Amino acid sequence: MSSQDPGFWANVLIWLYSHKTEWGYAGVAGMFSLLRSAYAKSPWSKRILDAVSCSALAFFAAPTLQVIGALLNWNVPDAAAQVFAIYIGYVGNDYISARLHSWIATKTGGTSENQQ
Repeated sequence: MSSQDPGFWANVLIWLYSHKTEWGYAGVAGMFSLLRSAYAKSPWSKRILDAVSCSALAFFAAPTLQVIGALLNWNVPDAAAQVFAIYIGYVGNDYISARLHSWIATKTGGTSENQQ
């Protein structure tokens, strides 16, 4: 499918519209990440990279919570994804990465010291 084809752009717009809620979560997480890093006076390159990575994580907040809710037989409200997205933007990519490395090291019996 060529980018010159009007049907291509119609499909792109339909996909974007059908995921408007997820884009909203991503925008909120990115905004909170930028605010947090501005307060910490980080360089702009780090601010933008952190905001983009937090936005990418928050984009998948709703599906992730739905899967966790289905696995654990919980009734997860729709607003939980928005709260989760704000949390992602507030704590940032570095914190989430450190917690994930620590959890993986605990499960595998290794140490999290040499992991980057």
